[in-house]
Amino acid sequence: MITQCLKNNTGFGVCLIESGLDAGIPAKPYPIGCSVRIVDFDQGTDGLLHISIQGEREFKLLTYAPDDNELLTGEVEYFDQSEPLQNSDEIDSLSEKLELILDFVEPNTRFAQRQLDEPDWVCYRLLELLPLAPQSRFELLNLQQNSARADALAALRIELARR
Repeated sequence: MITQCLKNNTGFGVCLIESGLDAGIPAKPYPIGCSVRIVDFDQGTDGLLHISIQGEREFKLLTYAPDDNELLTGEVEYFDQSEPLQNSDEIDSLSEKLELILDFVEPNTRFAQRQLDEPDWVCYRLLELLPLAPQSRFELLNLQQNSARADALAALRIELARR
């Protein structure tokens, strides 16, 4: 799949796994996801291909089935782009918390650049990095507006200690 994406300059879709595993017998995905494109790749010292991807557009998964290689392929419907979030005290608080989390996990998590002043980026990174149960993460991703996601993230009352 990665070879085809690089050769054809295309991306692929990523969905949370509802049941099953990400390798072997095809998993059952949650019915929403994000299209992504490959922004960097290299072969690690472990011999595995390491890729960095960037999310582009959210979608609803309409149908899917495994192909001959057990790779899930399907039909999607893209969500309308929501209005960008505006900065607020709530977003500033979430941004500060994300900054603390990134300071802790950054050696293992690479981002081209931190965009802590971009509310949408802050919300998506928190959804990515917080240790949420898959069903809880899906419920937050299933919200159609980032403003609703920001409200839900703020309601989590995340308390972090500074080092």
